[in-house]
Amino acid sequence: MSKRLLNLDTLRGLAALLVVWQHSSEVFIQVPNIALHGTDLANFISQLDFGRIGVLCFFLLSGYVIPHSLLEANRPLKCFAIRRFFRLYPTYWVSLIIAVSFTWLFAGHIFSPVAVLANTTMLQGLLGFENVQKLYWTLTAELIFYLLCAMMFALKLLGNPKNLLLLCWATLSLFICLQLFEHSPALQLQLPVTITYIPYGIAVMCCGALLRYCFETKRFHRYAVLAIASTFSIPILVLSLHLFGNSISSEPVRFGLSHLIALGIFLSVISLPLNSIRHFATLGTISYSIYLFHLCMIYVMKWSISQPWGQVFSGFPLSVYLSVTTLASIALATLIYWLIERPFVKLGRSLSTSAQDAESAQQQESEKVAIRT
Repeated sequence: MSKRLLNLDTLRGLAALLVVWQHSSEVFIQVPNIALHGTDLANFISQLDFGRIGVLCFFLLSGYVIPHSLLEANRPLKCFAIRRFFRLYPTYWVSLIIAVSFTWLFAGHIFSPVAVLANTTMLQGLLGFENVQKLYWTLTAELIFYLLCAMMFALKLLGNPKNLLLLCWATLSLFICLQLFEHSPALQLQLPVTITYIPYGIAVMCCGALLRYCFETKRFHRYAVLAIASTFSIPILVLSLHLFGNSISSEPVRFGLSHLIALGIFLSVISLPLNSIRHFATLGTISYSIYLFHLCMIYVMKWSISQPWGQVFSGFPLSVYLSVTTLASIALATLIYWLIERPFVKLGRSLSTSAQDAESAQQQESEKVAIRT
């Protein structure tokens, strides 16, 4: 594995941990005995928005990897679909079952069967249903990006970076329109933030894809510059307006800094000759499982320390709970990876190879028939 690809795995691991720390901090700082030890760490994590930084790094990584894998693998689109399906859905469905069960057991909340069924698609937000886990909205954005890349690949448009730049601008335009509609007194459009932010997330993925073109071909730099300048001018604008006393966001500093920090981290990883930290690279391998299952672990731990028998464990500083949650999430994710994620990934590769072999054999047979006639 090249140093750059190893660094990408390192970034996946770091991004997953940033999300874990954000959610852990938000949950445990609400416990009075924990808050008594101080809220500085929680405030720092919240102000920089570790979770958003992690999600944006994931978006940039998806853009960097997915279009390139479609173009370079030299496989039929069917093979890509099979591999992506088995990479994403089996582990996701297990997390959905566990989340629904834990929400009922530890919070007494029961999701309707229709809502759970909608969540099995990863498109529940677009169908008008709530996310069983609040982080599922990011998977909707990822899935839409995969579908757009597949369509562009089928139409032979994905190989031209200009088309990705146009997609970036189109999704940015949609994002801006949704923001204007939402704040228009005449229209009063009421959509969840997790829906209105998706077009922006796709624009971020396009930035990652265009950066990959730069590094692979040593060309097309202007497309990447235009995409990044367009996409990240929005958080810069939000910050600038706030500095001049005209805020257009409820949390302008948090919004602006998180986007710029994520971009800076990503550019550093792919540009600088970093010596990858092996442990983070290993975490990158199980980052999907960490991402999907850490909230379940957090809520089990919070429920535990709220019980009479668990009160003795409820008076430590926040850093202790962040550490324990991180280790517990890694342990659970490792188990899920080896029992579920890895076997299904291997199954997807096997099925896609079989499908490719069958298609190649069919194509050869068609060529023989054509020659005979």
